[in-house]
Amino acid sequence: MLSIVICSIDPQRVRTVVANIDATVGVEHEVIIIDNAKELGGMGAGYNTGAARAKYDTICFMHDDVEFLTADWGKCVLSHFKSDTELGLIGIAGSRYKSKTISGWWTNQPKADCCNIYQRLLTGKDRKFLLRPVGKNGVAVPVKCLDGVWLCTRKKIWEEFPFNTADLKGFHFYDLDLSLRISQAYTVAVVYDVDLLHFSNGNFGDEWVRNAIYFHEQVNQVPLPVSLDVPAENAEAHVCKSWLQRLQIEKISWENRRLWVQAARGMDFPGAWFAVLGFYFPYVEKAKVKLKAMIS
Repeated sequence: MLSIVICSIDPQRVRTVVANIDATVGVEHEVIIIDNAKELGGMGAGYNTGAARAKYDTICFMHDDVEFLTADWGKCVLSHFKSDTELGLIGIAGSRYKSKTISGWWTNQPKADCCNIYQRLLTGKDRKFLLRPVGKNGVAVPVKCLDGVWLCTRKKIWEEFPFNTADLKGFHFYDLDLSLRISQAYTVAVVYDVDLLHFSNGNFGDEWVRNAIYFHEQVNQVPLPVSLDVPAENAEAHVCKSWLQRLQIEKISWENRRLWVQAARGMDFPGAWFAVLGFYFPYVEKAKVKLKAMIS
């Protein structure tokens, strides 16, 4: 039995996602829609409001722009929690390593990143992103942090670790905060037996950048870096460089680019210097790619 909490202000999306849930979940369930999360204080506040209303012992927090592809996925969720009493939180994308340097959940390290999601691309095609560290088999792989597109937990664990509404008022980093805190006391895992299609590519613009800096510098209380394995050599530099390259294509102001480089200590990692230049001047990276194509 599942309580499913969704924050949404779009009636059409709600109708579509609820119909999909009803057709695929395969267990007794309720769907709780929170349509005033912004007024309540953000995503975390909306989720806390919904969780407080939940009548079942297992709660799923999820976005409204998804479609489940797995039949009876609710049975999979309940099975995970039934088979592991120490399991505190599951999702479909996360990492076994969380850097000290500013980042989202992704580290671009094959031995750390875990993901099982179909993504609707800008071209309209769907692509499956499947990441699983070598040797990590089974339907659940423990991680330290999770993406918030879909999160499931026990109600008693949510009561112990509610979303942080005192510090996180908006719609970013509630997921990283929650998963890092829960991972200190319980197992957090990415599961591979629930397939989900996500229609949004996310927004990594100015607001996300400011929230990333704020979370890492003023909100997070979990000592970083944290890892379930011995980190790769130069892991922090690798994460810093990867995010500088990832964010090059986003619409980010010059000032926020400067703040990111400063907060991420980009100039402390010699291997990331060219990425810093490309972050400030994206056309430099484009020229580099074009030059490589010409001489290869």
